[in-house]
Amino acid sequence: MVEVRYDNLNETIHRYDLDNGMKVMIDPKPGFNSTYGILNVHFGAINNVRLNGDQLQGMPLGIAHFLEHKMFDKHDYDSSDRFGKFGSDSNAFTSFDQTSYLFNTTSHVNDNLDILIDLVQHPYFDEKKVQKEQGIIGQEILMYQDDPSSRIYFDTIGNLYHGSPLDHDIAGTVDSIAEITADDLYAMYRQYYVPNNMDLMLVGKVDKDQAIARISDLEKAIKPINPTQIATLKQKTNEAIQKSPIVASDYSEMNLSTGKVAVGFRGPSDRVYGPQFSKNELSLGLFLSMIFSEDSESYQRLYSEGIINDSFGYDFDMEAGCQFVIFAEDSDRPELFQQSIKREIKRALDDASGLTKIFNLIKREEIGQSISVMNSNSAIANQMGDPLK
Repeated sequence: MVEVRYDNLNETIHRYDLDNGMKVMIDPKPGFNSTYGILNVHFGAINNVRLNGDQLQGMPLGIAHFLEHKMFDKHDYDSSDRFGKFGSDSNAFTSFDQTSYLFNTTSHVNDNLDILIDLVQHPYFDEKKVQKEQGIIGQEILMYQDDPSSRIYFDTIGNLYHGSPLDHDIAGTVDSIAEITADDLYAMYRQYYVPNNMDLMLVGKVDKDQAIARISDLEKAIKPINPTQIATLKQKTNEAIQKSPIVASDYSEMNLSTGKVAVGFRGPSDRVYGPQFSKNELSLGLFLSMIFSEDSESYQRLYSEGIINDSFGYDFDMEAGCQFVIFAEDSDRPELFQQSIKREIKRALDDASGLTKIFNLIKREEIGQSISVMNSNSAIANQMGDPLK
């Protein structure tokens, strides 16, 4: 066990590396009434290959998201109902590189831990229920395809990493999920849902010694997979992402009163973990805020010139092996928007002296927000879950 103390915030994080490879981080907060737990499986939308013997086998797009949906549905019970009996909220989500299962509770922490571990330890995939889920997720995909903001976001990422595992929606396509079978789900589960590919975070009113004893007991029967197998799979995925070309421009037709435009920038693919990952993520966030927050000169200039309006926004995503920034706007002048965004970034990079004042403002805002989230169990747990090593 390793303790990381933050004396100025009166916080102590306890990290445990279990014998089977699972990492557990606990932040006890005795003055709180609730506890938030999140279990991350490092298996997401980009991980659509498995080892079949000695051969790599491609799997249908969207299988990680599909698997997340089906993990709650057991042979004779539903895990959501079990959480509900203790008055707990539960949920799950899939991103590009991980699947997360979570609960928030005011009591029965150990019982909720039992349910959470059981959820990821005991899959049950029935072919008829898989077919039913295909229809449900298929409707979800069609709904997002009709959403111009979602459509342009994922299309832009696809252009930044053309032909790579990032070149598709996290949920896959209607055709790809129609190919998924119960056997496929079991195969991917056995490949990726293993303790040495999981992290568990607990924040709130929790007895750390009781919790770690409970987790260790529940997990000791589950053997880790040969780490070189997962490393091999992830290496192949990362190589495909790194080698993918960039599509300079593209467009899709939708029946909209005003068009939408997005400009994307692809960052380096260095695999960074731990404190350095958090530092890089924070630095990029501050840089973008200095240029494009509503208080910035660039934002005010673009707004006054009529290049952007209230629909303007930007988003950046940073994973262990890729990062990108996307700017979006409702506009019928895509070329002008693109040129203007590049102009403002270049202006900032060429002469940073004019950013001193807003940097100090943005930095103070960030410090204030960081302190305020110390009252949010979920925010702390999710930050603790930044790529570990």
